[in-house]
Amino acid sequence: MAKLVKIDLTNKKVDIEDVSHLQRDYLGGLGVNTKLLVDLTRPGADPLGPENILTFGAGTFVGTLLPTAARTELTGKSPLSNRFGTSNSGGHWGAALKFAGYSYVMLTGKSSAPVYITIDNEQIKIEDAAHLWGMSTTDTVDRIRREKGRDFQVASIGPAGEKLVRFASVQNNYHGSWGRTGMGAVMGSKNLKAVAVRGTGQVRVADRRGFAGIMREAFKKVVNHESYGYTNRFGSMVVADPYNKIGALPGHNFTRGYFDDWVETRGRGIFESDYKEKDLACFSCPIACTHWTNVKGGKYKGYENKGLEVSFTLEFGAKLGIKEIAEILKCSEVCNLYGMDVISASGVIAFAIEANQNGLLGKAAPEVPLAWGDFPGIIRLLESIGQRKGIGDLLAEGIKIASANIPGSAKYAMHIKGVEIPVRDPRGKWDVWTLGYLTNTRCGDHLRTRSPADNLLGKVRSYFEEEISVPVELINDLDMPDNLKEEIFGAPPSKVDIPKMAVYAEDLITIINSTGLCIRPPVHRGLGPGFYARALAAVTGCPYTEQEVMKAASDIWHLQHQFNVREGETIEEYAFPDRFYEEALPFKSGSKPPLPREIITAVLQSYFKARQIYGFVENYL
Repeated sequence: MAKLVKIDLTNKKVDIEDVSHLQRDYLGGLGVNTKLLVDLTRPGADPLGPENILTFGAGTFVGTLLPTAARTELTGKSPLSNRFGTSNSGGHWGAALKFAGYSYVMLTGKSSAPVYITIDNEQIKIEDAAHLWGMSTTDTVDRIRREKGRDFQVASIGPAGEKLVRFASVQNNYHGSWGRTGMGAVMGSKNLKAVAVRGTGQVRVADRRGFAGIMREAFKKVVNHESYGYTNRFGSMVVADPYNKIGALPGHNFTRGYFDDWVETRGRGIFESDYKEKDLACFSCPIACTHWTNVKGGKYKGYENKGLEVSFTLEFGAKLGIKEIAEILKCSEVCNLYGMDVISASGVIAFAIEANQNGLLGKAAPEVPLAWGDFPGIIRLLESIGQRKGIGDLLAEGIKIASANIPGSAKYAMHIKGVEIPVRDPRGKWDVWTLGYLTNTRCGDHLRTRSPADNLLGKVRSYFEEEISVPVELINDLDMPDNLKEEIFGAPPSKVDIPKMAVYAEDLITIINSTGLCIRPPVHRGLGPGFYARALAAVTGCPYTEQEVMKAASDIWHLQHQFNVREGETIEEYAFPDRFYEEALPFKSGSKPPLPREIITAVLQSYFKARQIYGFVENYL
């Protein structure tokens, strides 16, 4: 049984509902969250009003021992984009919810005073949080665990969420987060400080014998995949050097794609040799792709933190120009303490620095640095945003609103549909991943469209087609419907159709985020719809076919798209900022050309046709 905890914060009412029927049709996690948001949030609802609903959905496999079955989706209407908002986090929070006997927690209404929620097996309480309000996320976790028990898993907001910073995150214990699209602001708007969970039960599967075989199969495919070794060794930092090599860094607010000293100062090798101390893993994860850092020398000797994640490096190290790894980690630490999304925080600061360099802020914003890499100035500005003080109050509204209030600054605002663009410049390399920045239903993001056959150093034949840059044997072994494999790769495999692969990649990641596994490469490339159909049947007892799983994923994606359209999305919003179409990207001794606007539009039309949305209107060109 898949249980939903429904908490009405206005009336302090708690109900439990069986949503197994929704989980059957929408797979779980992200899928069920999507259905609840679309059905229960009225059109035009204020994202920061009591009518917005916020749902934690632990994936269907979470709490089992399938490799990486630890991910929980957090979904609501985004205050940053005014569109579909969702974020994903691992660790142990979702498993604790499952062990308490629940799969989902849906929050509605608004408390008249600060509260937090405790779920301790069958006991669910709405408790006074006056003493927690104003605390950092770290202090909040410490205090709740001191009062309730050390084994509670805590999802909390910091001062940024309380002050409705539009890109506020919800922190997952000390170091994890549901980062993108501003779900922390939604929690803050409800006067909800935290959701703390403890569970001592277990997850029971319908077919124990069949599931044991599926678990062995999944483990073997994950640990034997060619991406396993380097993912364990470097984690997400594995892509740090290739991004620089291909000239795709978001350097200095997307004005340079390459740094001469990148590998020596912020590369994966220097991190491994001089900073990485040990590997860390989420619940049920054999990959252990996160790490603990201990600074072994220099002025920050002895400083410790979790990381380094490549998003920290690309955002603070490239986009803002900070060279010291310890300083990059300290910037991420400030974001965690206040509860702010790293990518959006970096994006608005990069915007502010460039606007300031071009004389648009004057003397009204003394806390905004003039120079890239100004670590003290960047820290001060992060704190100003988290506290909504000075220019930080405007930047806390997000880059779209901030630029609309600073005349002449729109050209420096790097966002898509109101969400700050992350980590990688599409001029550096056009592929499935970068097309996904435009088509992503949570807007301007990089983690919902990713080819299971990608290679960052592979070649692109055109904006419509990539060369196959992985061994053909890997293509042949992909767990992928045969008809789609032939459409995307050809028969025999000879190319990658970028628009069609983008559609498949979105659906595959939708399945992964609904079932609660991780999108790290060994899982993303090693497991596919056929596996998920068999695993869902073993866990839930409901029969699934590969075709049913793919259709459910497509239905979930279309629900998200329809939500965005109903909230005002137009076809014209599928566009990069003008900088990407009008300016070359400096790279080594030369440059990468701007994106050709008309060709990108044609690629989008091909994608729309594959998705069968927007009616494929011919006059769009």
